[in-house]
Parts: sequence; structure tokens; C-alpha cells
Amino acid sequence: MSSRNIGASLLSRRAWRAVARSMQKRSRMLIVSLLVLTSCMTILGINPFSQHAKAQASPRVTVAAIDPSLVAGRGAQLGIVQQEAENATTNGTILPFDTSAYTLSGEASGRQAVQLTPGQYVAFTLTQRANAVTIRYAIPDAPISGGIDAPLTVSVDHNGRENTHPQTITLTSKYSWLYNQYPFTNDPNAGLLHPDWWITECSCVPAFTTPPPTITKPFRPMHFYDEQRLHLHNTYQAGDVVRLTVPADSNAAWTVIDLVDFQEIAGPAPQPEDSVSVTDFGADPSGIRDSADAFDLAIQAAKASGKTVYIPAGTFQVNRHIIVDDVAVEGAGSWWSIVKGHQVTLTSPAPDRSVHTDVGFYGKYAADGGSHNVHLSNFAIE
Repeated sequence: MSSRNIGASLLSRRAWRAVARSMQKRSRMLIVSLLVLTSCMTILGINPFSQHAKAQASPRVTVAAIDPSLVAGRGAQLGIVQQEAENATTNGTILPFDTSAYTLSGEASGRQAVQLTPGQYVAFTLTQRANAVTIRYAIPDAPISGGIDAPLTVSVDHNGRENTHPQTITLTSKYSWLYNQYPFTNDPNAGLLHPDWWITECSCVPAFTTPPPTITKPFRPMHFYDEQRLHLHNTYQAGDVVRLTVPADSNAAWTVIDLVDFQEIAGPAPQPEDSVSVTDFGADPSGIRDSADAFDLAIQAAKASGKTVYIPAGTFQVNRHIIVDDVAVEGAGSWWSIVKGHQVTLTSPAPDRSVHTDVGFYGKYAADGGSHNVHLSNFAIE
């Protein structure tokens, strides 16, 4: 090798060594910077390697957890925009994807959801105008069944101001949480309803297995989710942020949010022509007094005159069945006309052997000829 080539080779080696030293120095600086950043995040209570503190890069609209383009042109147009909680901004915990039975993720629409503890939130960026929300959620059952009630605060980040117009709603688990084998039970501490059935948990028939298997209680919890809706104070615009926050003093150890439906609802529909209003017969739209008898009178008058029964905007307390036949009952809208009641124990069993009654519109018994030509629309039963 010539002296010139040797010199060039040495120069090349020296250059590469300089480059290598520079790269090593920069790598060390990058590692140190990352360590400092990680330490700062840890001090602030943020785990950079967890699924906490997830930010919503851009709002993502779904239909039953899938892309809307996959169902375009199919089904009814409900005017609802749906967002999954796992795609939103949260400082809670995103439950991992899981299709297993008897899990909160397994029953969630996208097989994921967000779990919040007191003080935590999940926030959704609106993609269009909205003045109403419907929230699919789960909260714990009571230790001995029966459910609990727990608060959730709904507020809006609007015009650069955070948490404006907060509204607190009550969530409940009184109508969720089933356990055990068919036909199921509300008791989380119940033993097997059918110990003579084969079960996957032990791959055996417990009643005929020695030694008997240990069955963990509660056995097969399910039916976790319920829904609650709220009419917001104002109509908000695309870009505003709807924030769901679990109050710091909430009695629920955790609150899981699966999804939220957003919509813009119109005002109450006016009374149609050729109709009679239940308020004309004494129904109370404040919900203080029982209005069952007034509903019966309105239905009788409507049938006699061939008119429609109108339920105006309001909340009407009805604590028994309303029997309908050959009549139309129409409300001012499902967000405006609400019929609600509570369970009442009967002094003697009804013909269908039920021992209690509750709010509802029912046809006549088949033995009495049944009901025909019944139309119910534009009101909600709670």
C-alpha cells in the first residue's frame, strides 16, 4: 500500500472514530434526557409506560365500536354521534382488550372501556353540535346485592373555559349485576344454582366430583352496564369538550365508562290536532302526584271520540299498568314526555300471577280478547 493510501486510510479511521465518539456522546445525552423526562413524569404521577393519561389526538366517531363507513347506508339514521371512551382523553385507566366472559371489557362495546377512580375524568371532543348525552357505564354492586347509587359530574370545556356548566347525575347499579347459572340471581354470595351441571371453571360436575371443587364467589358476574342520559344546559359546538368526572367524594370505588352518545334534540312537539291531553284530565307534569287515573280517563275519552292521547312535556308519575286497546298515545318527544313510577306490591296476585305492579302500557289479557290497533310513540318510560 502506498504512503498516500496509508495516510488516507488512517485519516478515514480517525474520521470514523470521531464520528463514533460524537454519536456515542449524543446517544448518552439522549438517554440522559429521556431518563430526566421519565423521572419528571413519575414525580408528577404520570406513568409513561402505562395506559393512563391518554390524550385524544382527534375525536373518533364509531358505530358499535367500528368505523361508520362499514355500516354506511344500513339501518336507521338516529342523529346520534357515538364515541368510545378508550379513544377519548383520560387520566383514568384504559381496560385492556378482552373478549372473556364475565369481565367489564368483555361486555364493553369495543371490548375496552375506561375505569375511573374518584377524582378522575374522561373527556370527549364534540364533532358536531350537541345538547344531550347518553352515557353507558358500570359501577360496583352492593356487597350483599341490591346495587348502589353514585354521582358523576358532566361539564363542558367551552370557549377556552374549562368545566363550565357542571351538572351532576346519579348513576345506579340497582338494575345491573347478575350472577351464577341460569336463571341467574342478584345475590353475589349465592352458591351454585345447579351443582349438577357441568361447568368450565373446573371442567367437572361439582355435585359428582370428589373432593368438591372450590367455587369462587361471586360466581360468573355479568350484566354490568346500564345507561343514563342528560339534557345539557346549552347547545355546544364541534370542538367543545364534554368532560365526565367522578367526584372526589364518590362512594363508588370505581366507575367504568364504555361510550357516550351525543345528539342535538329538538324542542317538544306541539299537541297534534284531534287529540286530548292527559293534563286535561288531571295528570300532573311535575311528577309529584300519581297520574294513572288521569291517563285512564284520557284514554277512555280518546277512544270514544276517535282521537289521539297526547302526553305533553313533563314527568308523569304512574305506579301501575295502563291498559290500552284501539288507541294511539303520542308524546312530545322521548326526551320531553317521561312516564315513570315505582314498584307497588299487590294485596293479592294478579291474573298473570304477578305479585307486584309497576309503570307500563299493557294490552288486555288474551282471555279478555286481547288488544288491537295500539300505537305508542314519542315518549319514554322509566
